[in-house]
Amino acid sequence: MHIIAIVNQKGGCGKTTTAINLAASLGRKGHRTLLVDADPQGHASLGLGGRRQDEPGLYEIFALDFPLVDTIIPHIAQGLDIIPATISLAAVDYVLANMPQRERQLSNYLHSVASIYDYVIIDCPPSLGLLSINAIRAAQRVVVPVDMSLFAIDGIERLSETVDLVAKKYDLDIELNILPTLVDRRTRLGRKFLLGIWERYQDKVLPVMIHHTVRLKESVCAGQSIVDFAPNSPAAGDFNDLADELIMRNHTALDATQANISWLLSHIEPVESRPANVIPLHKERPETANSNLQKVVLSFQNHQQHNIQIAGEFNEWIADKDVRTITENNITHKVFYVEPGDYQYRLIVDGKWRNDPTNPRQALSALGIHNSLLHVTANDTFNQSIGNH
Repeated sequence: MHIIAIVNQKGGCGKTTTAINLAASLGRKGHRTLLVDADPQGHASLGLGGRRQDEPGLYEIFALDFPLVDTIIPHIAQGLDIIPATISLAAVDYVLANMPQRERQLSNYLHSVASIYDYVIIDCPPSLGLLSINAIRAAQRVVVPVDMSLFAIDGIERLSETVDLVAKKYDLDIELNILPTLVDRRTRLGRKFLLGIWERYQDKVLPVMIHHTVRLKESVCAGQSIVDFAPNSPAAGDFNDLADELIMRNHTALDATQANISWLLSHIEPVESRPANVIPLHKERPETANSNLQKVVLSFQNHQQHNIQIAGEFNEWIADKDVRTITENNITHKVFYVEPGDYQYRLIVDGKWRNDPTNPRQALSALGIHNSLLHVTANDTFNQSIGNH
């Protein structure tokens, strides 16, 4: 059983929306999933069909030693059960404060259903009180939804420090992931915040994002997750991508892996780059009136079939945006078109952000982060600019 706590002390960042729709997506993918509504506002319960004020929930578990299994409302959606929240939960920190092992009460109770569920998603309260600490203590992974605002970004440091303290105190391995939410890449400010998050927190940032859309509000009004309300919508696609990413990370963590962590430094070998000539317009080249676009091909040995993505200034730091991937003979080629100039970039390998170890060129970003540097010229070939790859 893999426990994921959705945490952010700031309201309005998409925390509950993330919890609801991630849980629903996992359920629809065939994973037995339990959603724990640990927010006294009860919005996760509300977003999946209505408030459950008359149902026992976490407060009754902690205060009255109510069996956790008896608080579960089954089949609230495909593959998804829920433990609801009531307003009484607002007083649960006072209950927990007087308990022995007060930080691990939720972990102890969840252990009783470990054989029933594949995933437990906890929607935490918008504070870092004892209930949130219980959720972090119980979790193997903490996902922090961060909207594109200064207040949200400012709160990441405190939350990261809290997770680190809990992990060190109890000798736990808790992975913290940052999830960009309410993203609108059409605005310059949105792109600025997105780039700032990626540059500052690097491989803590998930290579997926949740875009701003009214469809999410419509699904809440309908009492359904977005994957049930509009399964073919881009918003549903965002949460399906998030579920797939976390499933992959969970399996990677289970299956091995110091080798995976060190793979980029030891297993990506430089290969001769495909010549990137100034080429005439044809089907492979994007339709554009800009004749200055140059074709770039970066190639990497990939014997272990890892998921390699690329993000940089040439594609708004969005993983593999406008990039064509070709894999042949254990070599992964990244093909894209840019105007001549210098571009900072990074690789994303199995969800981990890394510099390109085959490229000695680096540049210092505005936030003091060293990124790999791609130099593109308008010459007939790019042997000098990308020959190191």
